[in-house]
Amino acid sequence: MNRFLLSCSVVALVFPSMAQAEEIKAQSHLTAATVYMDRATLTRQAIVDIPAGAHTVVFEGLSAAMMTDSLRAEGAAQAKVTFGALSNRLVTGADLIAPKEKELNDQLLILQDQRRGIEAEKQALGEKQTFLTNLSQQAAARTRENISDVNLKPDQWTLAAQTIHDEMAQTLKGQITQDAALRDIDNQMNKIQLELNMLRTDQRNAYTVTIPLEAAAATRLTVDLSYQIPEVSWSPLYDARFDTKTGKLELIQYGAVRQNSGEDWNGIALTLSTAQPQRGAGLPDLGPLWILLDEPENFRSSEMVRWKKMTESASDSAVMAGAANAPMPAAAPMEMMEEKADFAVAQIDTGGFVSEYHIPGPSTVKADGTESKLMVGAFETESKMQVQIKPQMSTDAYLVSRATLKGEAPVLPGLVNLFRDGAYVGQSSLPLLRPGEDQDLAFGVDDQVSVKRKILKDERSEAGVINRDSVLEKRFVTEIQNLHTQPVEVSVMETAPVAQNDQIRVEILKEETTAGYKDDVRHIKGLMEWTLALDPKAKSEVKLGWKVSWPKDKRLSGL
Repeated sequence: MNRFLLSCSVVALVFPSMAQAEEIKAQSHLTAATVYMDRATLTRQAIVDIPAGAHTVVFEGLSAAMMTDSLRAEGAAQAKVTFGALSNRLVTGADLIAPKEKELNDQLLILQDQRRGIEAEKQALGEKQTFLTNLSQQAAARTRENISDVNLKPDQWTLAAQTIHDEMAQTLKGQITQDAALRDIDNQMNKIQLELNMLRTDQRNAYTVTIPLEAAAATRLTVDLSYQIPEVSWSPLYDARFDTKTGKLELIQYGAVRQNSGEDWNGIALTLSTAQPQRGAGLPDLGPLWILLDEPENFRSSEMVRWKKMTESASDSAVMAGAANAPMPAAAPMEMMEEKADFAVAQIDTGGFVSEYHIPGPSTVKADGTESKLMVGAFETESKMQVQIKPQMSTDAYLVSRATLKGEAPVLPGLVNLFRDGAYVGQSSLPLLRPGEDQDLAFGVDDQVSVKRKILKDERSEAGVINRDSVLEKRFVTEIQNLHTQPVEVSVMETAPVAQNDQIRVEILKEETTAGYKDDVRHIKGLMEWTLALDPKAKSEVKLGWKVSWPKDKRLSGL
């Protein structure tokens, strides 16, 4: 089978018989989509039978939002087929609306007709009810007025009363049934109207794309037409499922896809890409960085006068050419010194990798802008369970999974839903993570770890003999007890003051501070961390003492 490729930038081929070419309308359907952060590349496929010779394959009703520069065609056939250049034109018509929108409008019209029919039946039942009521009232009134003339026949009166009763009951039941049917239809119409409001494109324009071709022999041609459209996006979502019994973390990635193209994507091959084509492929060229001296005003003025006289006094073209090419003074008029304006270019994000995620199996995404959550896959991690305490902020202990990303694919920034032993505990966010990097994920409060914090000292004083300094000294103790029936690893984090001025002196009081801590943890100045292994029911404590001194005549801020 011969395969060939054509983009919209290819120079047109001229076929001798193109003027008499037969137009072959392609019945196409969506087969694939590659979704980026702000757009998507769609692929439509059509299979057409073409005779030998020159013909034109026509794709009609394509989205008016299509980016025509992205048009590209690829074909396959048993016989040799040569494509010409793609062409497109915007067609305006009153009946050109999105297929889904047309379908919903048709459904709405059917329901409106059904509603009118039910209202007519309900009106007829109302007339019947009025007739029966009037008949009953007239019979009763006549009987009261001419009671002596009435020939009482109990069987006949009983039958008549029962007949009126049955007819009235049947009428009322019919009205109730019709009311229920109207409510059901109204609910359906409201639902369709809501969907229409979300989908409404009022599309009255559409693109028609034509592909001229010449076939060496009659053949069946498969054409894949691809193009980009806006109003499509995706974002990563994650589920983090933590098992406290095993300490295992399961990290699952999803893609939240939204599209408002006016056409449902049903059973297509879907790919999610991290590429960002809207940001461009490179940076522009750098130009010269001109610098000038700021001359005194009198020198600037004299130079301007001299330069102006030189250009005005020249009479022949040679002199004028020399004057025009003469070096311009530093303070030349602004209109003579303007540089060419350049377009501002977007910054290029180099923080991650370009990856593509092929969603397994056929995928469906509705065209109403609602979010479709599609499974991407699971990341392999190596995790360690830890209880983290930050006593400066809270005496609650939090259960944390410290996970190291394995494999080859990065984790993209996105929201993560947190599950602890199958129960949803909240939502957090993940930064960009590359293989080998670690990240802490907190899974709520651990009530089986008791934390108490006490202030042992908070004192201001003065020191020094000649030059007096102000001194602030603080000491704390954090008491921890493991109430679990199994050992736990506990991380205690506190920050000590950090000076931004040479006149401020900060001292960690070694004798008042528990040894074994790490300094500047996670590259945060002043962040200290103690890691403890606590057996079941065991207790421990972490002490921290520091002292800050500064000139007495200065005011300290930050504490």
